[in-house]
Amino acid sequence: MPYTLSNRRVLVTGGSRGLGARICQKFAREGAHVMVNYVFNENRARQVVDKVQSFGVKAFMVQGDAGNADHNARIVKETVEKLGGLDIIVANAGWTRLSDFGDLNALSLEDVTQPMLFVIYS
Repeated sequence: MPYTLSNRRVLVTGGSRGLGARICQKFAREGAHVMVNYVFNENRARQVVDKVQSFGVKAFMVQGDAGNADHNARIVKETVEKLGGLDIIVANAGWTRLSDFGDLNALSLEDVTQPMLFVIYS
């Protein structure tokens, strides 16, 4: 029996724009219920929620910074409460420091690994 996403409950961090918004829509097309996480732009998050709901699934939004462990705990709690559980987390939100392409020493090892390690920790 093939795996189905129908009625799965999904949290997408950074789900209000770009790749995160597309991920939310793809899960909705497959029948999953979606929690859209955003940090600043409530209007963008609302647009994604409206689009997701147009696929006939449940969708909600939750504000919070995925770079903050306390926020992550609240985001997950609200997701479980509103969707009735949580099956899948897409840790899409992230950050980075930019540098000149030719300056290989501009970023420390910590600059490169910290965003990934924080997601794992949270």
